[in-house]
Amino acid sequence: MSEQRSHVYKWFIELDDGEIEQWLRSQALAGWHLTGFRMPCRFTFVRGEPADEVYRFDSFPAWKRSAEYDQLCQDAGWELVFYWWGSYCWRKPAADGQPNEIYTDTASKIARQQRLLMYFGLTSLLLVFNLLGSRDRQMDMLRMVLTGVQAIMLLPMSYLIWRTVSRLRRLRRQAL
Repeated sequence: MSEQRSHVYKWFIELDDGEIEQWLRSQALAGWHLTGFRMPCRFTFVRGEPADEVYRFDSFPAWKRSAEYDQLCQDAGWELVFYWWGSYCWRKPAADGQPNEIYTDTASKIARQQRLLMYFGLTSLLLVFNLLGSRDRQMDMLRMVLTGVQAIMLLPMSYLIWRTVSRLRRLRRQAL
């Protein structure tokens, strides 16, 4: 008998609010276990026995991926579900009294927020430079639409930067 698969399209941005992680946990409790992810928003699940599994996302620049990081997470009981250009998705069975977080200390949480801030900041800078460069070009309809989309994308990027900076400040106050 072939295994039953499901593809679900759900947009998310990797932040600490845990909404997508809770959704993945509820899927596992219903017997749908994550096996992969394709950009921009396609999750692939396989049907199995219901299980209480915790999911966590993490980011590292693709050029800094290391076997030591992978081994550290695996030694802590995490299974790598997928890796895509600097984004990791880890899973492990939920255990009472055991930490269900990849990062349990404030310093590593601060470093994670700094990495997210770098991603969001670089993306925003690329959008701004592209918009500034488009002022000098003659605008046909397609170029006008693309420029408008890029301008609109700056609003959510600004919000993501603001949220990440707020979390970073809160974590730094906790560290004092």
